[in-house]
Amino acid sequence: MKFKPMERIWEKHYQNDYILGKDVFMGRDPIVQHLVYNAYKFRDKTSLIYYGTEFSWTELKDMVLKVAGGLKRLGVKKGDRVYIGMQNCPQFVFAYFGIHAVGAVVVPGSPMFKKGELQYILNDSGAKVAILEDRLYPVYEQARDGLTALEKVIVTSLSEYLPEEPVLPFPDDIVADNPPCPGAISWQEFISADPIEKIESLDLEDVAQLQYTSGTTGYPKGAILVHRNLLWKAIMYSHNAAWVDDINLAALPLFHITGMVAHMISPVYVGSTIVILARFDPLTALKAISHYRVTSFGAITTMNIALINHPDSGKYDLSSWKLAWMGGAPLPEAVQQKYFDLGIRLAEGYGMSETVSTVIQTIPRWIKPGSIGFPFSGVDIRIVDPEDNYKDMPMGEEGELWIHDNSVAVGYWNNPTATAEIFPEPGWVKTGDIAKIDEDGFVWLCGRLKEMIKASGYSVFPAEVEEYLYKHPAVDECAIIGIPHDYRGEDVKAFVVLKPDFVGKVTEEELVAWAREQMSVYKYPRAIEFRDSLPKTGTGKILRKDLRAEEAAKSG
Repeated sequence: MKFKPMERIWEKHYQNDYILGKDVFMGRDPIVQHLVYNAYKFRDKTSLIYYGTEFSWTELKDMVLKVAGGLKRLGVKKGDRVYIGMQNCPQFVFAYFGIHAVGAVVVPGSPMFKKGELQYILNDSGAKVAILEDRLYPVYEQARDGLTALEKVIVTSLSEYLPEEPVLPFPDDIVADNPPCPGAISWQEFISADPIEKIESLDLEDVAQLQYTSGTTGYPKGAILVHRNLLWKAIMYSHNAAWVDDINLAALPLFHITGMVAHMISPVYVGSTIVILARFDPLTALKAISHYRVTSFGAITTMNIALINHPDSGKYDLSSWKLAWMGGAPLPEAVQQKYFDLGIRLAEGYGMSETVSTVIQTIPRWIKPGSIGFPFSGVDIRIVDPEDNYKDMPMGEEGELWIHDNSVAVGYWNNPTATAEIFPEPGWVKTGDIAKIDEDGFVWLCGRLKEMIKASGYSVFPAEVEEYLYKHPAVDECAIIGIPHDYRGEDVKAFVVLKPDFVGKVTEEELVAWAREQMSVYKYPRAIEFRDSLPKTGTGKILRKDLRAEEAAKSG
């Protein structure tokens, strides 16, 4: 059966200057070829800045070709998988495009992986070579005996391209001296090979990347991304942001699909300058924006909240900052207003690994606080009855969100069962998110299909309750889960981090009473627990599943 998209009523809001059309000609060249084009076009223009160290576009191209030469010397050929495990640094960019330059497949992974996680992804992907941050090498040594395909390991340090006197504060916990990595190939030795003279011939349908999902249930799955997926998303991002002359701050992890697309692939496609931070710190980000006159910066919602709420935010000149990308959860209305007051345009987006990041986004002319906006040009969606994949829900009613786009992955690596379940037809993906569309075409997230709370027979979606709680002036962060209740089935519980000024001045009981006045009787949290912090992924997303596991352990 050919699944039909919903009526595209949102297109009236784009008013042509935000829309390309789904049949736009993409060209035939992968992003790495555009990098080479831009090196000849921009030459001495700065491509990367790392705490004061700068690389021109020519130097970026030369480093990519050196990495490709090093891989070729190690026997890497077209279709082989190469793993990258490191925090943000110039080497990540060099390695990513160097892998593509020889026709190999990038397998990005978190530098916070432990033995089992690293072992699983290296084995599942069949990676032939790994390029690791030296701080991850001890984890590799623990996993080494269980690896089945890995042949060579290259190590590098986050301080390798650090200037003697960094312009911005460098993370204190990153050791400048390289720890010993016996048996590994050093980065400098690796790039000493002769650079390749010509990029490998690539088709847009060739596999470019295996993007492993976060694995909230079971083992992570490797979404298979082809070069067409990456090229299409770069076109969409760059068109929506008009990035040609922008200074882009890369503080979101580059191994994560959103950081990779927003802060590396798209800027490389159009020729922007990328200011790289090894990791996000709100004060350092404020200093970077002010010093380098950053014009666009993307993050997840928790990072945006931390940055704009930082007590020193008013001390820095943020006048260059024109566009703030964000996603992961709706941005509270009160926080949105702070950005508007500074004249910063908000682009609140929704996406996933399987869609190569953002596919739905707010646009500056048309914003409803709490909505994630409209689908990108060329994106079709369905709101589907979770009990019947062939039934679309009426406008305004909740159902599972399905996405159709050129950026949708072609399946999962080595997992035909999950591919058949999640990708019902080519170009379509079932997100697992509950959403609805209002009468104006705005898309609203209501929660995860598996996180939906059933309280007294009513459906309660955590994101909606969290949005209410964020309106309380004492709430800095919060997360909602369902907990068992003998009569109601489930009760709503909130975990709350208070703003420093309110600690000890507001009680949990007072916040419950306030919430009772804000939302329906079945919806407000019956229990609230104050926390100093909430569990999060490496990219800053709050882990409700960890909170649910804690509650389950309490009940035995």
